[in-house]
Amino acid sequence: MALLKEYDEATQKHIIEIGVFLYEKTVSHTKKYKKDDVAKLESTDYEYQYIQLKKQHENLSSRLFEIREEEYKKGEIKVSEYKDALSQERSRCDKILSTIQADTSRQIEIKTAHLLKQVAELEAKNKWYYSLYEDKSKGKNYEEELFPKLLDYNDKQLNSVWLITHVGSVLSEKTDFHFKHKDIGVTILLDTKNNLPTNPVVSTAEFERDVSRKETNAIGGIMLANGGISCKKRFEINKIQDKYLVYVSEFERNNIGYIFSLLDLIMEMSRVVDTSCNKEVLRRILIDDYKREVANIESLERMKKNAQKNLEMVIADFASYFKEDIEMETKAVEIQSSSVRVKSKTSTDVIDFDDMEEGKTVIGVRSKYYLEYGTTIQYFKNNYARNQKEKSLEHKEKNVIIMVETGKK
Repeated sequence: MALLKEYDEATQKHIIEIGVFLYEKTVSHTKKYKKDDVAKLESTDYEYQYIQLKKQHENLSSRLFEIREEEYKKGEIKVSEYKDALSQERSRCDKILSTIQADTSRQIEIKTAHLLKQVAELEAKNKWYYSLYEDKSKGKNYEEELFPKLLDYNDKQLNSVWLITHVGSVLSEKTDFHFKHKDIGVTILLDTKNNLPTNPVVSTAEFERDVSRKETNAIGGIMLANGGISCKKRFEINKIQDKYLVYVSEFERNNIGYIFSLLDLIMEMSRVVDTSCNKEVLRRILIDDYKREVANIESLERMKKNAQKNLEMVIADFASYFKEDIEMETKAVEIQSSSVRVKSKTSTDVIDFDDMEEGKTVIGVRSKYYLEYGTTIQYFKNNYARNQKEKSLEHKEKNVIIMVETGKK
């Protein structure tokens, strides 16, 4: 039993079962022999069993060691296989990552090139629009557009009480316009700034200097800006050396009557010395301007209603007598021009006007409707006016070379 303790429970049970089996076989065998040989046989049997069990123990121990070695080798093989599989998986992931990075870089390059191309196109288009609607020469187009409107309003509404002079860029330090009252003899200067809404007027020093100069003999000045004026409110009045300066930002250029109201305001304030009186005068003038504009609106509304009523009567009479649409008749030329099977269309291509106008005689204000004939480039307000000019050139001289920008609308 002491020997059996060296083995585990399962081995002990196996050994006992083998011993019992051998013992039973031996007892059954020895019963055939003489009784005097039984003791001898039993003694031999036990020794044999012991030897067999010892051999079996040695075999089991050896087998156990072999099994351990086999399992250890199998474990090493598995670890090696796992390491190889992990290395291959890492290599595959590196290849996939490298492919993704290369594809990403390629896509970024393509997208960047596309965006740079779009930026270049937008910059060219922005330059085109800027050339069409904004002038670089101190707002010259703005001044030339404003001047006839000032003259018309002065003649029709004020009986030409103001003598208006367009100085522009002819003389420096004289602002853009001079207004001299024919009855009183005072002079007021007007300076216009054709700036963009995102580009406010930085300095008003030159304007203040021009109004303050003794040579101008002005009682005040007005600065009108399309956009904003730095350090100034949307409407602000300053006084410098007994001269009143009015600053107006975001001015609506079609509001011509407002300019003459500002002229009256400066004249009224110049007559009064006390500041409190000046404020009262300003209050009264603004109220009067408001009442006048309201009266104008009411008058225009009445005129519009009367005109609309008369227009409806004319339409009805024309339809009654001639059985036709008078609106179609008034636009007969335009309708005929737009009804032709093949007609020229205005191009939407972005054009560099500076390059196109270089060395050419330019007529009119830049627009997308233009003709180029000989050494002249002429701009028009609409396509109809351009077509009429083209026809007149064709009738006038057959040798004139006319270049018309055409394309899709």
